[in-house]
Amino acid sequence: MKNYKMDLVKQLNEIENLIAKGNRNIAKLKDIPDFKVNVSKSHGSTQYYLVDRSTGIKKYAGKKQLRLVNKIIQKDYEMAAVNILEMQKTKLEQIINTYDIEIITKLYEDMPEAKKKMIIPIIEPDEMYIQRWLEEHTGNQNPFPSDGKYYTSQGVYVRSKSEKIIADLLDKYNVPYRYEPLLELNSRYTVYPDFVILNVRKRKTIYWEHLGMLGDVDYARKNFEKIAIYEQNGYNVGDNLLISMESEDKPFDAKSVENKIKKYCI
Repeated sequence: MKNYKMDLVKQLNEIENLIAKGNRNIAKLKDIPDFKVNVSKSHGSTQYYLVDRSTGIKKYAGKKQLRLVNKIIQKDYEMAAVNILEMQKTKLEQIINTYDIEIITKLYEDMPEAKKKMIIPIIEPDEMYIQRWLEEHTGNQNPFPSDGKYYTSQGVYVRSKSEKIIADLLDKYNVPYRYEPLLELNSRYTVYPDFVILNVRKRKTIYWEHLGMLGDVDYARKNFEKIAIYEQNGYNVGDNLLISMESEDKPFDAKSVENKIKKYCI
């Protein structure tokens, strides 16, 4: 299960920034007379009245006083907004100080091994989830013969030097993956993505296609058609489908691949 504590802390920071912004706006209006504004309608037109907060005396605000009316209304709004934000900040701080969803995982992890064997945990520990995911995703399913052989740092066979770099970067960041799994996109179309990847933190499965010969027109056309079929079946680029590319004119960019791994796979 995702731990949302960092999201809550981010929300708290946003609230604190809004409070600071509101207080700065209030400070700019600090010299405004201590009036409140009443609003009424007369013959279809809006009328504003200035009410002295200390005496309760009410006076009609003419056109020359509309700028003052605007500032008073703005100040009242800023003060009300800051007050609401302060209350939300207090509530959120209380939640953050007591929130720790990882306690439920720790409950299982701290149990004796003899008892762990008898338990199916409500939330699988990462190691257990990874192992099950690897068992469910079989690699090396592509029957197409290969001309060359490249082995990754973990001893996994891949078809190209670029795929070796991708695999080694996945290993560098401890991202679980399988090479060339079988994926049925529909009843008539089966593909063998270069990688299927597990984002452990999100417990999300992602497919990765490396398009290594985009300079070849037929190759490019076939792969663009394949990506369109991916999308028709719910696999969207930048979400659960990642694409890397190269051609003779555009060499393989390892830094771009590494950035994709950091952004989507960790």
